[in-house]
Amino acid sequence: MFMSNRVLATSIAFVVLNVGTAANAQRIVDQRIVDQGVVIENVTLISPERPAPLLHADVVLRDGRIAEIGTNLVAGPHARRIDGSGRFLIPGLIDSHVHAGHSAALDDDAIYAHPELWAAYRAQVPRAYLAFGFTSIVDLDVAPIDQAWFEGTPLHPRFYSCGRGIKVAGGYMAFNVPPTSSPNFPNLVYEPKEMDHWPKSLEIGDYTPERAVSRAADTGAICVKAFVESGFGTFNWPYLHTETLQKIRAAARERKLVLMVHANSVDSWQSALNAHADIIAHGLWVWPGDFGNSVPSPGASNVIALAARAGTHVQPTLQTVAGERAMIDPSLLDDPRLAMALPKAIIAYLRSAEGVKARTALLNEYRKASPSPGFEPLLKAAMERTRATFKIMLQDHVSLVFGSDTPGVDSFGNPPGLNGRLELQNWADAGAPLALILRSATLDNATALGLSHELGSIEVGKRADLLMLKDNPLVTVSAYDLIETTFLNGEPIAVEGLRPHD
Repeated sequence: MFMSNRVLATSIAFVVLNVGTAANAQRIVDQRIVDQGVVIENVTLISPERPAPLLHADVVLRDGRIAEIGTNLVAGPHARRIDGSGRFLIPGLIDSHVHAGHSAALDDDAIYAHPELWAAYRAQVPRAYLAFGFTSIVDLDVAPIDQAWFEGTPLHPRFYSCGRGIKVAGGYMAFNVPPTSSPNFPNLVYEPKEMDHWPKSLEIGDYTPERAVSRAADTGAICVKAFVESGFGTFNWPYLHTETLQKIRAAARERKLVLMVHANSVDSWQSALNAHADIIAHGLWVWPGDFGNSVPSPGASNVIALAARAGTHVQPTLQTVAGERAMIDPSLLDDPRLAMALPKAIIAYLRSAEGVKARTALLNEYRKASPSPGFEPLLKAAMERTRATFKIMLQDHVSLVFGSDTPGVDSFGNPPGLNGRLELQNWADAGAPLALILRSATLDNATALGLSHELGSIEVGKRADLLMLKDNPLVTVSAYDLIETTFLNGEPIAVEGLRPHD
């Protein structure tokens, strides 16, 4: 029996209508009403543990944590709704190498002469990290007074530390050891191979590797940082030798602390590897030979390969060297993003005759201390070295974790927050895949630091520290310039509201 065209059309329409009604009914059944907490609706969720972004995601934040993730969650009348349409949600970034208490704009003379500028600078530092997406930071050498200040500010990133860094008397960052009563007394360890530099007033037994690690652990540190720095290939400073570093490593393991080693030369990288350090806290730009030659030596390539095979994490810190350009080229002052990192009064000072004079004086000091062929050529070569060795690390699949070393150098070239953004750019410009950059600054960082149960990915139960961006960070690194909202402990913070209070 044949149906007329009209009957056939009616039958098809009836089937389609019922199928559609059934599908709608199924969606309604699948939907769940969420009537508490913050609900981010219809966002593209990008998290490093996922093989692909989750489209049209709904994310529920409750009691400071990620409570639910789905695609059919409906915000009830008592939930706080945030429209994520056309937006991208990623984990909050982690900068695992900062020095929050150091100045990234004013020298000691300026701080003394302009206490109001110093106060304005300090008020913006924690907000600047948040503005550029860093919801967690790790300070690798923090004095108790600076930690108390930072954690006492009204709004600040999640703060972790290595306590006071472990140093050698007379060496890097401990050239002049103040009295033990001074709040700036460093966390010293006695290095037998550098005994000539040991202050006679200090009892050697009080400064064993075990005591040094304990002093850091007693401050609530999650890591310890040990300095292996003989002088950046130019000077001849006392430093931690491999045997002592190995004892520090054993003590850190006993305390379940991560060992980070300051190292930027072939020799210091080798010491860090011999001691089984967890993280090498710098890239590689020092090796024997002509300082002006930027081609990595065979020794440099070798230790990078060893780090890759050992699974040792590395913070390339490209911006540590690149930030020194500000002494020569102050064009960073014209970067509109700087206004989010530094108050207007600070930028005005840096442009002023007084600020220029201070910058010139610092540059002259660097020039006097630099060997031939001079500071400018050596800086150019050092920058090329950091990029060249970074590319080898990428080729060798070294386990990279993100750290900016803010502020790594004097002058204003490493401003808080923005310096991390510049480091992200350096990675991208050197050829790092965007997915690797995101993972290194989130989940890989959290894993290396023993924090992956709390941070690093968008998963139920983890801390609700998130970023909502206007562009896709897997498509362009410029997406990190388009952070719209920072979520800290589940609370949304409009990034525009994090500008300095001028």
